[in-house]
Amino acid sequence: MKGLPAAVIGVVGWSATVLASGVVQAEDLEKFARKLTPHKAIYALTIKKIRVGSDIAYGDGAIYYEFRETCTSWLVKHRFKLRIIRSERSATETLFNFTSAEKKNGRRLSFSSSTSINGRVTERKSGVATFDRVGGPGVVILKKPKPQRVLLPKGTVLPTWHLLKIIRAGGRGDRTVWSNIFDGAGDNGRHNGVNVIILGSKSSPGELQRERLLRRPGWVVRVTYFEPNQEDSTPTYSLRMRLNNNGIISGMTLDYGDFAMTGKLKAIEPLNRPSC
Repeated sequence: MKGLPAAVIGVVGWSATVLASGVVQAEDLEKFARKLTPHKAIYALTIKKIRVGSDIAYGDGAIYYEFRETCTSWLVKHRFKLRIIRSERSATETLFNFTSAEKKNGRRLSFSSSTSINGRVTERKSGVATFDRVGGPGVVILKKPKPQRVLLPKGTVLPTWHLLKIIRAGGRGDRTVWSNIFDGAGDNGRHNGVNVIILGSKSSPGELQRERLLRRPGWVVRVTYFEPNQEDSTPTYSLRMRLNNNGIISGMTLDYGDFAMTGKLKAIEPLNRPSC
């Protein structure tokens, strides 16, 4: 079960086709990368909607998200806690912990994660993805759950690069894009097909509006995940979020099919930027 998108673990170029030159992409996106704000944030999750016929009675949870920057990499920590109560059953509590380090040149991602259900670890994953150039093709060397080598197709990008493309697209007034993304969260080194639709510009509402970090231009964005290369298939997961042009998500709705949850920003704190 996912917490945040590939663009942010990473919800998120921006054209109908992938640019052939990784160098051109890198130069084009540098100015957008400088706008990203290192920060940590906490979101409270509450049930928004339960589909008819579902046996879910109640649910809540929280997301802790941390985005740091070094001179050479973007570092992410993501902790996702979800409690679901089904009709006539006890509660199930899922805890997902994820860390990653993504090189700013878009060519390497190391990642590690663990999933626990009711206090028992059910899965551990770790590995490294590398690319000869931005946009692939690439290869994933999995260490856990078992050693494995997985090829990534041409056009695959890493999560922060995808986020930069969303920000660039919003500034241009573009509306939609289809991308292959690898973020380390998929099963067995799998990449995802991700469709992003920018629904329009919107200010960041809510009780934290007084925060300077949130007083930035932004957009309402819908992100939908598909099995690889299956744009017209049934989505596996989708979310809607308010994304500011500094990379901060000020609110979200996570849709898991038989239920949907609202993620409300409860606390946010800027982190220091490196002196390079």
